[in-house]
Amino acid sequence: MKTRIMIMLPSEEPAETREVELPDLFKASPTRIYAALKAIIEPITGYPLEHVNVLADFAGGKNFRHCDMFVNELGHVVKPPLPRNEEATAIYRRNALMHQGYTDPEELPWIAGPAVLFEHTVWH
Repeated sequence: MKTRIMIMLPSEEPAETREVELPDLFKASPTRIYAALKAIIEPITGYPLEHVNVLADFAGGKNFRHCDMFVNELGHVVKPPLPRNEEATAIYRRNALMHQGYTDPEELPWIAGPAVLFEHTVWH
């Protein structure tokens, strides 16, 4: 199954969109799906990957829906830490700001390093 991903780097560069091939998410085994996701994501984010539920509009508008984003799980603790990713951080924080009663985004964690946003849910 073809799907699009958005690669967000912790820099001023615009996000890159790519089309990737995944196994059928409803027919393939969880092991096969995880292996396919890992092969796509870890070359971009580094090891180990971390899954994050987010609200995003893949087209950049305000038609937010649940999507999956993946980041480097250890981005904050490696020496030196990976740089802050402003675009991914804004997407990550959106749900808490819209639905969990937070008003100050800086009270919430930030994303370190590259992030990969899928246009829909791929993590079951």
